[in-house]
Amino acid sequence: MKKKVVAIGMFDGVHLGHRKVLKTAVDYARNYNSETVVLTFDSIPKKQSGMLLTLAEKIRLIKSRGVKKIRVLPFNEIKNLIPENFLKLYLKNCFCIVIGYNFRFGKKRRGTVKTIENFCKKTIIVKPVRYKSKTISSTLIKKELLAGKIEKINRLLGQNYTFEGKVIRGLGFGKKLGYPTANLIVEKEKILPEGIFISRSEIGSKKYHSITYIGRRPTLGLSAITVEVYILGFAGRLYGKKISVELLSKIRNDKKFLSVEKLVQQIKNDLEITKSYFNR
Repeated sequence: MKKKVVAIGMFDGVHLGHRKVLKTAVDYARNYNSETVVLTFDSIPKKQSGMLLTLAEKIRLIKSRGVKKIRVLPFNEIKNLIPENFLKLYLKNCFCIVIGYNFRFGKKRRGTVKTIENFCKKTIIVKPVRYKSKTISSTLIKKELLAGKIEKINRLLGQNYTFEGKVIRGLGFGKKLGYPTANLIVEKEKILPEGIFISRSEIGSKKYHSITYIGRRPTLGLSAITVEVYILGFAGRLYGKKISVELLSKIRNDKKFLSVEKLVQQIKNDLEITKSYFNR
């Protein structure tokens, strides 16, 4: 049986800092003919609102970094374990443990980097990755995402912020205006910024330029959040299909228009901005 090199963390976003932790574990395991195992969690603390990744997305991204074995722990069941019991249950017989510099765990987050170092002789503490003097973290990315700074958070993530949704029937308002949109249902835990965005949508194995609307449709007097995607160059039925959407850049904030004519003119402007983005 191969020795285990275990990387532990929430890994929400699998951003550049997380990737450094994963790469450190994978490289160390390769050098010592060992197996890389990632220990992560199925959810985040309730006091934190929303996630950058669904569990399925997180697993897929971790595997894309060269990790073959992932163990997902039920956060709500293990959050009250005292640190010593957590270590004995899940990290005994580890050859090496790899963690980020600020990793905390166990009841009331009492477990620290020092706790793990005392438990495992070979513990690697990965230093933070910084961007323009700021430490990259999931908290920072969430803040910038909700502020609409899409191009910045894509750099921090090391990839474009992406979400997936199933196409459902909407009100058909976009179609009446001459701009039919795909209305998406997205997992409620996924953080979505409000506004109008330049995007790229994947249907099956084909990618299309698109404009994505995430908002409350104030012009129609509505208030519930809706996600709509206008896909350039696509003709066909999408109901029931899944679409993957990458956000590339924010065009503008949502607003209430005084007339349908003004809304249509703004949509035309948004479309021109989107075409210019892809033609640059």
